[in-house]
Amino acid sequence: MMYPKINSAQTIILYCEKFEFFNIVISPGSRNAPLAIGFASNKKFDCYSVVDERSAGFFALGMSQQTQKPTVLICTSGSALLNYYPAVAEAYYSDIPLIIISADRPDYKIGIGDGQTIQQKNVFGNHVVDFKNLGQDVNHSADSVLESNSQSLIPDLLNTAGLLKLQKNIQSSNEKIIADLFAKTLEFSRPVHLNVPLEEPLSDFVNQPSIEVKSKIKYSLENNDLTVFDNPLIKGYKKIMILLGCADKEVLSQNVINELSGFENIAVLKETTSNINNASFFGKIDQLIAPIELSKNSSDLFNKLKPELLITIGGMVISKKIKTMLRAYRPIAHIHLGHNNAKDTFYSGVEHFKINPDLFFITCLKKLALNYNYKELWNDLSKKRALAHKKYIKNSPFSDLKVFSQLESKIPLNYNIQVSNSSTIRYMQLFDFDKFSKVNCNRGTSGIDGSTSTAVGASVKSITPTLLITGDLSFFYDANGLWNSHIKSNFRIIVVNNNGGGIFKILPGYKNNLISAEFIETRHNLTTKHLAKMHGFDYLKATSEIGLRWRLRTFFNKSSKPKILEIHTNSDLSSDLLKKYFINLK
Repeated sequence: MMYPKINSAQTIILYCEKFEFFNIVISPGSRNAPLAIGFASNKKFDCYSVVDERSAGFFALGMSQQTQKPTVLICTSGSALLNYYPAVAEAYYSDIPLIIISADRPDYKIGIGDGQTIQQKNVFGNHVVDFKNLGQDVNHSADSVLESNSQSLIPDLLNTAGLLKLQKNIQSSNEKIIADLFAKTLEFSRPVHLNVPLEEPLSDFVNQPSIEVKSKIKYSLENNDLTVFDNPLIKGYKKIMILLGCADKEVLSQNVINELSGFENIAVLKETTSNINNASFFGKIDQLIAPIELSKNSSDLFNKLKPELLITIGGMVISKKIKTMLRAYRPIAHIHLGHNNAKDTFYSGVEHFKINPDLFFITCLKKLALNYNYKELWNDLSKKRALAHKKYIKNSPFSDLKVFSQLESKIPLNYNIQVSNSSTIRYMQLFDFDKFSKVNCNRGTSGIDGSTSTAVGASVKSITPTLLITGDLSFFYDANGLWNSHIKSNFRIIVVNNNGGGIFKILPGYKNNLISAEFIETRHNLTTKHLAKMHGFDYLKATSEIGLRWRLRTFFNKSSKPKILEIHTNSDLSSDLLKKYFINLK
């Protein structure tokens, strides 16, 4: 084991040991060498080298997504840090813990023309729970510090005893900063940023720690707020809607799920990313609601379906249709359960009950019950849509819809599915993908910028095989997600390539012209074949329904290499069929 001689770097490593933060993602550089070498040479840590910092950020996010524990990100100084920003924002809005540790130049070397130097303090602003800047050690390279005409670390004529006392105070302050910051990422399950000024030399190490940090770490996780049980909103309602956003399977126990299924005045609507699979809950939300918008008596239908009480659980909601409905036909009250942030998505105000959803329902479910057949309204709608959906898909030509209908039935159930944004996740919302082991999508900011990197990071910590289902733009945008040595042989990627941003063709106001083609859809003629070869993937291609069925027969078989299956579809045909799909469901 090698520990950096620089106290602040050594202290960080020791506190990561104390907090048991063992997953470390490092991007190469020189200023971060004390941390990089210190972590990588310590067998207690699982260290992963990812060159591209933007990809590294999402790779770490995918790891934390699976482990529910903070992953540590380490980069060098300068613009390297800025490349973490998309992943930091995604983690912040998705309630995923990350610890960003950035090596920095000392303050007196910033703004004087040194290379790889920017203003690194608090660069992530409101997208981290907290930021802290460590004090620079004065017992390391004091002569270099004193050479600067603008340094304020070491007073002139300070003797050795004074220097030791000053360093002792810096060490004490740094330990408190690190412990407090680490505790916050655990408490709020969101990213934090620690900036570390380091003076050269950077390559001095010792075999044993030269400092001793406090052995007792104090932090507390958020407790359940039991005062919510006195809230007047907890009473009987004829129509209660529970809306499940992005979540883990553990968000509700099987006992509570079974209990909820038995109440006729409660309808549970779930997103694919809620990871809850129950036959009495209503998935495929857009499929249920979109056709009503096309009906002449839509107002009457929506008034029947609108809830009196809305209860939301989990993170972001994908369905635009349910947002539109509940904004126009607002519930009397909206309660959000759990410790992740409550969002007033539906313009009706929201009461945040910071309590475990299981505990809430165990205690309050019978108080919410009234004799009213609200769930039956949704059940009738669901049955009608299922019949129309099955008939339409069966008679459709090969298109994006047909592709997802095939994937729904051919992917092994034990797969952990990662999904890119835009059209991919929206198509999946029309099918029964919530039956799989786990489904995740970066819905915090809903960007396309890190889907592949997230999937690779998730696969490293997933106990089941991982499949990424992605569109072509998302895949090419994050091509560097394949640039690391941590991809398992059972990792699979399916790219639905319709030669551009097909989702834009179904949005209101779309104009089919050359300007839209170049600047909105970004049409292209690229394929993934050469990327697959470059990164050591087996490559397969399908251009028809028969061809896709044939490829899927062996695609998930055990192999010595990871695999990419590229499915080519016609963008114009796919968007036209999707529009007609909702009309047909009506």
